[in-house]
Amino acid sequence: MYKARDEQEILQELQQLSKSTVSKIEGTFENDVFASNAIEFGKTEVELEQLYQAAFADTAWGEYLTMRAAEAGVFRKEAVQAVGTVTVTGNGELPAGSRFATESGVIFETTEPALIKNTASVPVHAAVAGIGGNVMPGTITEIPASIPGISGVTNESATVNGYDAEADAALLARYLLHVRTPGTTGNATHYLEWALSVPGVGSAKIIPTWDGPNTVKVIIVDANRDAASEELLSSVAEYIESVRPIGARVTIVSARKKAIDISVKITGRADKASVESSIMEYFKNITTTYVSAAKIGDIIFHTVGVDDYTALTLNGEQGNLELAADELPVLGAVTLR
Repeated sequence: MYKARDEQEILQELQQLSKSTVSKIEGTFENDVFASNAIEFGKTEVELEQLYQAAFADTAWGEYLTMRAAEAGVFRKEAVQAVGTVTVTGNGELPAGSRFATESGVIFETTEPALIKNTASVPVHAAVAGIGGNVMPGTITEIPASIPGISGVTNESATVNGYDAEADAALLARYLLHVRTPGTTGNATHYLEWALSVPGVGSAKIIPTWDGPNTVKVIIVDANRDAASEELLSSVAEYIESVRPIGARVTIVSARKKAIDISVKITGRADKASVESSIMEYFKNITTTYVSAAKIGDIIFHTVGVDDYTALTLNGEQGNLELAADELPVLGAVTLR
């Protein structure tokens, strides 16, 4: 890989190549001329190094990785707006696009007009796509701009299915899957590619012939490492149905949540919240068919305040905890003794 030279290195090389016998120390005419050129050459060197990195998928980033992957037909998944329903009170006409908000400033817009007589439920989506639009029940309570006849709003249920744009690491993984193990004629890799290409899908597992010949089960979790919603399952099913070979019977399901209770005896004083946060982050990125006791132990050991630990158990058992093909680990009770 090309490595940019710094300005001092370029200056020294220019001086070595010079045929002049005059002084080359700092402050002389020749030094000043070469130094100014070295600055500009250094900029070009940095740009060349960046160009080399942008040219290869492994080292590309941002828009360059997007374009590199698109050449192979792998397109970055865009952010998805969270959706939900608000209960509006008052009497009057509510135009589509009317805005409501949370106290923290997350904006939602109605997706259809409604006539409000005392109270009515109205569908909304987040004004800005992404995970930030997933808010808890009872948090959409603000009316940013007065709407004639409308006096109040709330959401009885959480808003869901908001997903951030696909990160570079996830896009690179899909691109490498496509070019290194390309799906063909509806094989397992093909189904994996199809499932992962749907916005909102975080990971997937394919089980061929799970219920006899010509049957395929697709198990997915969403991009937030949570169980997939019915809407996401429908989106995946609809897309795969449009591209799969004729004859296959495809079943799309969400992974089932499996609570993992952790008990451990520690030496020292640990912040339980920090332990739980770090373990949840591990669960979000787990790719194995088991929960690793060693990795959880390492997380606990490296928590500030922990000197050592013993007697670590997962769901009451020592050692790794096996996961079924459709199980998604979630953090249960954490007991620090």
